[in-house]
Amino acid sequence: MSYVAYEQSEYDGQPLELYRFSLGADVWLFTSADTEVDWVGDTYSPVFIKRSGFTVMGDGKKATLEIEVAAANAVAMQFRSGWLTGIMVVNVYRHHQGDVDYSLFWKGRVTGCKWSGSTAQLACDSAFSLFQRAGLRRKYQIGCPHVLYSAQCGVDAAGVAATGTVTAISGNTLTISTGGAHGDQYYLAGKLQFDTHLRLIVGQVGNVVSLVDLIPELVVGDTVTIWPGCDRTMTSCTGKFNNVINFGGLPYLPSKNPFSGDALV
Repeated sequence: MSYVAYEQSEYDGQPLELYRFSLGADVWLFTSADTEVDWVGDTYSPVFIKRSGFTVMGDGKKATLEIEVAAANAVAMQFRSGWLTGIMVVNVYRHHQGDVDYSLFWKGRVTGCKWSGSTAQLACDSAFSLFQRAGLRRKYQIGCPHVLYSAQCGVDAAGVAATGTVTAISGNTLTISTGGAHGDQYYLAGKLQFDTHLRLIVGQVGNVVSLVDLIPELVVGDTVTIWPGCDRTMTSCTGKFNNVINFGGLPYLPSKNPFSGDALV
């Protein structure tokens, strides 16, 4: 029988599901079956996992899903600090016992996790939710609209990165051996990386760097990499990065609307 025939059958269908979570190069493979399932070279491990139902409506963006797993599940634990290093994608494949066909049942991204007793609920948005993103993003504005270190920005991230050793830790505040080489707040709004963990830098005075959130795995003696931030002004673009040729703002934009009827001078 085909996959469609199993789905439409009143008695022969014995559905199982495969769940593939991915975050960058990290992948987690689970199945609702009682035993391991091998498919296209991957092995899906049996765990406690179940999902909510959803209604396919005219607006596919509203087809959300909630996946329930054990509280200590490896995927749920990625949210324990509240920050991910990228977008966690989830694919749900549906299969029937006795059948060789698999169907991509649902695809989306995990947007959050909440714990309740011994279980955790993963909130997931459909891939169609990406269509809600803005298209043309450039606006007339004084500050630069480019994402720092992006292709439009043009600043070479490797050329401005600094590597240092953590000499002290207090919550989300670190003391780094090379943190004060360029003066206070040079790294404000920049980023810090340790292993696969990325954090926004929300303050820097001397060698003391404050992060938006702590990194639980980080200990004294570890090596981290930090990148300076940008305040989007042409002054910083020129003096800090020598990159004014790629400055995307309009620093001389008139402060009065020329269409309002008021004189500009």
